[in-house]
Amino acid sequence: MSLIDSPRDPGDLWPSRDRLEGYVRYCLVKNPGIFRNHFSQSLPRMVATIPGQYNTQCGIDVLAVDAHRPRRRLWLIEISRGRSVGAASIKELPPRVYARNKAQMSQAWRRAAADRFLETPASTKMLEKLFDVSGLNRDELLQLFEDYFDPDSDNSDRDDDIPKEPHRAAVVVPAGCHVAGSEAGLQFADDVYTFNWRFARGRRDW
Repeated sequence: MSLIDSPRDPGDLWPSRDRLEGYVRYCLVKNPGIFRNHFSQSLPRMVATIPGQYNTQCGIDVLAVDAHRPRRRLWLIEISRGRSVGAASIKELPPRVYARNKAQMSQAWRRAAADRFLETPASTKMLEKLFDVSGLNRDELLQLFEDYFDPDSDNSDRDDDIPKEPHRAAVVVPAGCHVAGSEAGLQFADDVYTFNWRFARGRRDW
């Protein structure tokens, strides 16, 4: 069965360490309608998700591929509970040294974080599941990732009948959490998605 028609996430082989991240991954496949941006648009259903961190907690929370037609798209997703500031909560997108001090979720940060993920030993098997491919060598998998990340970054031959889009970025936070960070280059009304879940705040194991 093709992953695009599968009821399960093949990335389940690599569970997220944080339970909230795991819950979001589950809903991205099973119930993406709970995530809504400022325009009440929901995230698309994802056919595969994997954790994209390059160590236990740093880097891209989720790499996902959606069911978009005629060609699926790669998503880089940040998930956060935010931090409490009085009665409110806020998710900040601070600069990161390894991304040349560019803001988290900025284009430069996404590139740097993706490069660090691709250096991890598990990334080869994870990319196979993410893109639903087999039999490709390491270089071919890396090229496939680049083709989804930024199809205009190389001069490889392409089928013009199938338009290829660059990757998409999203921040997912609990309802009521404010996302701050104008340097990230996000379109906050479009790219920030909120959801309601009673365990979204509180202990880290939730």
